[in-house]
Amino acid sequence: MSRMKAVVMAVAVCGLIAGGVTSPVFAGENPHVTETIKHAKEGIAHEKEAITHLEEAIKGSDNAHAKEALEHAKESLKHAEESLTHAEQAAAHKSTGKAK
Repeated sequence: MSRMKAVVMAVAVCGLIAGGVTSPVFAGENPHVTETIKHAKEGIAHEKEAITHLEEAIKGSDNAHAKEALEHAKESLKHAEESLTHAEQAAAHKSTGKAK
């Protein structure tokens, strides 16, 4: 059970890291955008790995809370991927825009 809690926490942390990618992009921190996107991609990869481990941990289990945690982790991953896509689009748009 403690392993499952650790996996759920890892998924939550990765989701927060990956989901936070949009703030620097819209704040105009161009020197940091590429680095932020790189870290977001790494966070998404870690989140995918955590989901895999969580799926293995609850395989054959009837624990409703664990199954709900897995569904939330998958939703978190989906939102993180959407945030990354938007951040990449914003970065591409800013780099092609007019200089002030």
